[in-house]
Amino acid sequence: MNEYTLNDYVQDMEELLADNPDMPHIIEEGSKYVSKLVSNPAILNDILTKLVLDDQFLKSQYQAIDPNDIIIYRSPNRLFSLRAFIWEPRVHYPIHDHGSWGLVGVYLNPIRERKYQLRTNGAAPSTQIELKSDQLLQPGQVTVVLPLDQGIHQMENPGESVAISLHTYGAAIRKGYIQYYEPHFNTVRRAYPPTTFTRALAIRTLGSIAQPWSEEILKEASESHLPDYLKEECLMALNKQP
Repeated sequence: MNEYTLNDYVQDMEELLADNPDMPHIIEEGSKYVSKLVSNPAILNDILTKLVLDDQFLKSQYQAIDPNDIIIYRSPNRLFSLRAFIWEPRVHYPIHDHGSWGLVGVYLNPIRERKYQLRTNGAAPSTQIELKSDQLLQPGQVTVVLPLDQGIHQMENPGESVAISLHTYGAAIRKGYIQYYEPHFNTVRRAYPPTTFTRALAIRTLGSIAQPWSEEILKEASESHLPDYLKEECLMALNKQP
């Protein structure tokens, strides 16, 4: 029996998503493809080799929010992307939401997933969340995340060896950032890729400076070519000025 290859997976997902199917169909069929993909023990051999030995491949990796996020494939039609996440031992990721639907398959060693739900509507700056499920996923298993506050979860490598998961994400319905949830403080904050985060920090700093020049910069930026999510940062900073 032939192994299910990366090319097989890409072709199946492109065909699945081409007709804009509904979410239940994406989850049902896509999960089958992910399960077959993570069952191929050689699926990441080429990727890991390139990461270590190929400088150009490494430079081609775009700036993601997560430093352990490795891009494997991006659909030319922006229908989906496939990434590998490498989890070091005893590492857990912040509780977070997603800008799109996602299918996550465990590839190497168990990974713990906790799913959460909101106690409030998520619109307020302070948001309470509660644990909905807690499971240890074994290699070959697949979990699903939904967009925005329907897909709040946390992933963790509880073991003493590196773990790997393969993540397929659909087209973003909210671009540019995800949100981290802090249950001890009942707060939520935006997380950006490194360069964007640096700009967001500067915007937030201007919001703490009670000077005409800082207000002028924020107003100018809010009407500029910046992405909408950074314009929102500018407006929030203006509202916070002393």
